[in-house]
This record gives sequence, structure tokens and C-alpha cells, in this order.
Amino acid sequence: MTLAVQLKSDPRNALGLFRDRLTTAHSRIETVFLEGGETLVSVMELVQGMIGTLDRISKTLDKDDGPDTISGMNRAISDLGSLPSAASARQQSFIDIAAACGGAIVHVGDMRETFRYLKVFATTVKITGAGLAEFAEFAEEIRSRIMSGAEEIDRFSTELDHMRKELESARNLSGGIIAEFGTTVPALAANLSKNAVRMKAEYDAMARLAREVKTVAGDVQAKIAQTLSALQIGDITRQRIEHMQTSFDLLDRFLDEEEGRALTAGERANLSAAVTHLVDAQIEQTLADFREKCARISATISSFSADAARILALRADLSASRSGEDGGTLAQMERDLAAALDLTQRVDERSSESTRLAQSVAGSVRALIASIETIRSIKIDIHYMALNSNLRCSRLGDEGRSVNVVSAELRTFAGRLEEPADAVVASMHNISEAADNLAVVRSGALSSLAGPLETTRLAIGEAATAIDECFQALDEQGNAVFGRISAAVRSLDFERELGSALAACSDLSAEMAGNAPCEPCGAYAEVLGSRIHAIYTMIEEREIHLRFLPGPPAADAPAGAPASHSDDDFLDDALF
Repeated sequence: MTLAVQLKSDPRNALGLFRDRLTTAHSRIETVFLEGGETLVSVMELVQGMIGTLDRISKTLDKDDGPDTISGMNRAISDLGSLPSAASARQQSFIDIAAACGGAIVHVGDMRETFRYLKVFATTVKITGAGLAEFAEFAEEIRSRIMSGAEEIDRFSTELDHMRKELESARNLSGGIIAEFGTTVPALAANLSKNAVRMKAEYDAMARLAREVKTVAGDVQAKIAQTLSALQIGDITRQRIEHMQTSFDLLDRFLDEEEGRALTAGERANLSAAVTHLVDAQIEQTLADFREKCARISATISSFSADAARILALRADLSASRSGEDGGTLAQMERDLAAALDLTQRVDERSSESTRLAQSVAGSVRALIASIETIRSIKIDIHYMALNSNLRCSRLGDEGRSVNVVSAELRTFAGRLEEPADAVVASMHNISEAADNLAVVRSGALSSLAGPLETTRLAIGEAATAIDECFQALDEQGNAVFGRISAAVRSLDFERELGSALAACSDLSAEMAGNAPCEPCGAYAEVLGSRIHAIYTMIEEREIHLRFLPGPPAADAPAGAPASHSDDDFLDDALF
């Protein structure tokens, strides 16, 4: 026996089958749309995470491309460029010290030569005055002073030679610094300058691509929000099925009441047929609305695939904008800054050693100046002792003539010490001034550079790390979004999942309606019609209702209630 024959021969059994199908469809709708909503929410969360990562990339780019960072980079490049000139100034100080030492050595040689003559004259005084008792003590005393001066100038010469050798070592060290600067600093400064320009260009490109990815991700987010709102068709369909079930319940209840039992058999049959046709029209319209909305939902979900592919393509472009064999521009800049910092620290260590030598020179200069003053005092003693000898010899007449001549020579040669002594003192002051300049050059050009270089290097390193972390997160999130969207496109086919179940209900309802001829209802249908009319939440349901059953009296009809909006109006306003 065919289904149509079964339905015609047993309407009550057909109604039971129909209501079972409605219940099944109701349950499937609830499950499928709940799962679909959860899937879309999970995609929304992944997209939101991607947008957050893109925001972090933009903030990192803005921070690292800001005035402070650019200024710090330019300052580091400028400071690096100043190192060779600072080292040259330091080298010039050593050259000045060496020149002053060389001049002092010449004058010290003159003084030593003078003392050699003075020692000869002292011996001559002792010999010529041997016959004069009063000159014996004088001769010994003046010889002692001359020998003391000679020893002092020898010590001075030894100290000066030691200082000269130390300065020569320091000058050679400084020359090595200049040579290293000459081969390293220009290349480092040029690389940093070039990479600073590249960094700006890369940052601009990354910022532009990040904005594009964010725009596409935002579009996906908006579409997901629209689709989530469109999923209300599931709730609407479920409610309309409930209203169909309730319509049959209200029919059964009414027919069991006294007023229903008072109807004739024909009126009861016609009322049942009217409800059957009403439900058939409702399920038919519900199926049409469901298919229309699901088609639009499917079209929106299908567009996710193109959006996801666009996100992956832009993400690849974004990664390519910063890629490089050696880790990209930021990594190269960090390495260059680290090399510059290492060079600065090594040079600073060597400069510290040469500065220590310069400070030692300053101490030696003070000692040497004191030594020269000692020699000056010895020279004065010799001068006055010889003058005193001249005076005493003048009183002795011919007997003191020979001693008088030697004493005069002593005074003459002692006077020759003055000029080279002054020249040596002047050289010592020049050396002291040049040594002071060494400390100034070091503190101004080296010690103050390490801090800014380290600060800039750390800032670049932190930016590189932050961007690496963001790009790693973006890669993972992009893959997750693409995978989840692809799965959603395959799985979220509500027409395929539910359309056949609703169509089966509609087909069975049409069979039932075809087997239940219906005439227009009279006043006897007003009570049931009003009760069924009251359960509706959409205008479309009420409009269909009035084609088969009467509604409530005009005074009781709802006007302008929020629930009276049709599902069409509601979804069109909310989604499309």
C-alpha cells in the first residue's frame, strides 16, 4: 500500500507521522544551528586574535619607527663617524708629547754637556788652588755641587728617556686604534645608515600590508557577525514548527471542549481540514523562507574561502617584506650595532691604558719640573760660589790669578744652564697640557658612546624579537583561520543538513491537505482561530492564518507589538 493510500485511509495515523517528522526536524534544527554557531564563533575568535596580532605589529612598527628610535639611530651613526677624528685628535696629542720630549731631550743633552765642562773646571779649580789653603775647602765644595748637579741631570735624562719610551708605546697603540677605525668604522657607519633607510622602507611596506591583512580580516569578522545574526533563521524555523505543533494541540483541545463537541460532524471535519491546510501553508512558506535564507548564508560562508586565501597571500607578502638570508634588516642592524659596541669597548680599554700612561706622564712631568728646579738651584749655587771665588782671588793679586780665571769660566758655563733649563721647563708644560687633552678626548668620544650604542642596540633587538614573535603568531593564526574556515565552508551547509527534513514534512503535509477538502469556516471557527492566532510571533504567520481561519476581533488584535515583525524584515534589517 502506497503512502498516499495509507494517508487517505487513516488520516489520524498520517497526522501522527507528520507530527513525528516535525519533532525530528525541530530537534535537528536545534542541534545543527547550535553547532554551526559554535563553529562560526570559534572562527570569529581566531580572526579576532589575528587582528590583535596585527595591531601589535603596527604598534611595534610605530614605536620602532618613531622619532626617538630614528634620532637614536642617527645619533649612533653620527657618534661612530666622530670616532676617527677623535682618535686622530688623540694621536695628535701623542705626537705633540713626543715632539716636546724630543725637544727636551736635546736641551737636556746641552745641559749634560755643560755639566761635563763644569766637572772639568771643578777639577781645574782643585788643582790650581792646591797651593792656596783657603781655596782647598772651596774647591771641594764647588766640585761637590757640580757633581750633584751632574747626577741630577743624569737622573732627569733617564726619567725623560723612560717617559719617551712609554709615550712611544702609547702612540703606537693609538696609531693601531686609528688604523682599526679607518677600516671598520666607515663600513659600520655606512651599513647602519643604509640599513636605517632600508628599515624605514621595510616598515612602511610591512605597515601597509598589515593594514591590508587587517582590512580583510575585519571583512571576514563582519561577515561572520552577519552570518551569526542570519542563523536566527534556525530559531525562527524552530518557533514556526512549534507553532504548527501547537496548532494541532489547540485543535484537539478545542474539539474536546463543550463548545467543540457542540459542533456538527461536518463543522468538526471542516475545522480539522482548515487547520491541516493552515499548517500545510505554514510549512510550505517556512521551507521557502528557510531555503532562501540558507542560500544567502551559504553564499556568505563560501566567500570566506576567497578571504582566507587572500589573508594567506598577504601574510606571505608581509613575511617576504622582512625576510633575508641573514635574518633581515633589523637583525643586520643589531649585529652592526653590536660590532660597533664591541669595537668601542675594545678601543676604550686600549684608550684606558694609554690614558693611564698619560696620567703617569703628568706625574713624571711634575717630578721632572721639580728636578729642573733643583738643577737651577745648583746652578745658582755654582754661580755665587764662583763669584765669591773671583772676589777673593782679586784680593790675592797674582797668587790668585789662575784660580780667578777658572772661577770666571765656572760662572760663564753655569750661566749656560739657564736657557736649556727654561726650554726644558717649557717642554714639560707642553707635555702636561697635551696629556690633559688625552683624557678629554677619551671621555668625550669613547666613554659617552658606549651607552647610546647599547641603548639603540637593545631597542633594535627588542623590536626584532617582538616582530619575530608577532610574525610567528601570525603564521600560526593564519593557518588556523584558513583551516577553520575551510572546515566551516565544508560543514556549514544548512540546506543539505536540514532542507530534506523540512521538505519531507512539507510533502507529507501537502498529501494530508490534498486528502482533506476544506470549505470556508463560519463563526464556529472564531474561538479556535483566535487561540491559534495568538501564538504567532511574525506577521507572515498571521497573514497565512487569515486565509484559513478567522483572527481575533479587531479590538483585540495586536498593533505595533515588537513581536509582530516578520522574519523577513528582521533578517533583512539585521543581516543584509
